Order: sequence, then C-alpha cells, then structure tokens
Amino acid sequence: MRHHPSVDQVKADILSVFKSITEVEAEQRQKSEAERLRRARQTIEELHEQKLLREELSNGWDLELH
Repeated sequence: MRHHPSVDQVKADILSVFKSITEVEAEQRQKSEAERLRRARQTIEELHEQKLLREELSNGWDLELH
C-alpha cells in the first residue's frame, strides 16, 4: 500500500515553493535596481566630467599648449 501525503503537507509544500520563488524574484529585482542605479551614477559622473572638460577648454586651456 502506498502512502499518500496529507493535504496539509501538500499545501505546506506548495506554500514553501511559492515563498522560495517570491524570495528569488525579490532578490532579482533588488539586483536589477542596484545595477540600474549604478549605471545612472556612472552616466552622471561621465556627463559631469564632460562638462568640466568643456569648461576647461572654453576657458582657454587648450591655448596654453601652443
């Protein structure tokens, strides 16, 4: 005779799997958000550096080399 798990055990197993999936999805969202913020910061830094370089060049910095 085969032993069949109780309905409560099946429910508990389903809830456990659902919880695991939910945790993995939350972790993936967190990593994705962190990567998006890192790229945004990098872009802001690059734009700031470009602005500073343009300001230096417009102030005659390049004329000092001649």
